[in-house]
Amino acid sequence: MWRVLNFAARAALWRTTPESPLVGLPVLLGFAVATAIVRVAMQLLAADSWHAFNPYGLNAVIAWLALELAVAALFVRPAGRSTALSAMFILSMLAEVVTTGLTLSMPLLAATAQSTWTGPAASYAIYAAAVAWWVGAMASVLGSLEPRLRLRMIGRAAALWAALFLANALVPQAPVFLPPDFDARNANWWEFLYALEQEKTGKARATPAQIARLKKAQPALLQAEVARLAPPRKGATDVYALGIAGWGEQGVFVKELDGGLQAIASVLPIKDRTVRLINRRDTLEAFPLADLQNFQAAVYAIGDVMDKDNDILVLFMTSHGEKTGFALELPGAVAELTPQQVASTLDGAGIKNRIVIVSACYSGIFVPPLKNANTIVLTASDAINTSFGCAAERDWTYFGDAFFRQSLQQGTDLENAFDHARILIQGWELMDHAPPSNPQGVFGRALVDKLAPFFAAAQSAAR
Repeated sequence: MWRVLNFAARAALWRTTPESPLVGLPVLLGFAVATAIVRVAMQLLAADSWHAFNPYGLNAVIAWLALELAVAALFVRPAGRSTALSAMFILSMLAEVVTTGLTLSMPLLAATAQSTWTGPAASYAIYAAAVAWWVGAMASVLGSLEPRLRLRMIGRAAALWAALFLANALVPQAPVFLPPDFDARNANWWEFLYALEQEKTGKARATPAQIARLKKAQPALLQAEVARLAPPRKGATDVYALGIAGWGEQGVFVKELDGGLQAIASVLPIKDRTVRLINRRDTLEAFPLADLQNFQAAVYAIGDVMDKDNDILVLFMTSHGEKTGFALELPGAVAELTPQQVASTLDGAGIKNRIVIVSACYSGIFVPPLKNANTIVLTASDAINTSFGCAAERDWTYFGDAFFRQSLQQGTDLENAFDHARILIQGWELMDHAPPSNPQGVFGRALVDKLAPFFAAAQSAAR
């Protein structure tokens, strides 16, 4: 191994070695492992945080090393193949360390150097210099192994670099450690081309700068929503609503949110007393995002407006779901709103009377932490089964269609509407040969009694 290191060191200075060492596969594999370790270490150094570990990045490192071996082997004669590839890995490690060091030192030079030497131009210059040096070094490696063809080795080394570059451009990769400003579109050429296609179709991912602007705008957007709420009426029971569409990539959830709130408004007086949180690209400027921070802020803000002991809050949530929580698709990330977070937020805000409706898979997980005499909980499924109907082209999920569109009519209370919806859903699932979603309904008797005058009035109006 020492002879190979000396051989690679001479090549790094663009010098050939008259008597090149010949090594076997174990030495080559040893340098391949060392290269993987160095690359992971350089990514960790650049990310400046081991917390941003990405396990898929390890797969990418291993796959890329195997691809390098396969591509480079085509340019080296079998007799000296292990030696040449070992030297290539050593040169690659040296290049990784030097270029990473130069890149990380550029911000430190910004105070004393001109911006020209610390901006993108400097990065391009470093990359171009590294390519030129690597081609010359690999030409020395190949020339040492085939002395009679030294003059042709520069062309072969340049062709090797071009082949490796093409492989790098075509094969998806992922870093092992992600820096705070990581943008997947700049991770490799594959992601870059994918991002261009997404921009053409209007589905481009938000950049870190856009995400920062969105976060900064959230307090004002939420305040504008809350400012439109009508104040409580003295001596009357008012009903407020908070609607959440958690998954913006599929329009069905936003449609269901609007349709569900409209259906609720036909039986309970939530007009001018509704706040919406929506995760959708085309509403980012109009409505606050549905994330944990905004959910908590919205609940507390509504609690400050309403009479918390007498008024009623309707919380309607629609999205995908997991066995651990309610899915929130946010710009640049995916998160969950857990049943415990919902329960603790409502309890912390001091809101006594609650109707919680969750249209999502596994939404039965919301029942245990929320049920009490002053709470009604309606879910699209139990805690161990999925619900159905969340295809992007639909206007409703199965639960939303059955409960809001076909059952919650003027003159029908929540219990009867839910029972009717559950029968409809069972029939649809039987026709589709789908496993039962088993929607859950828990009715706190104190809140049922409190709601009775509203539904009695609605029945009179319907007659």
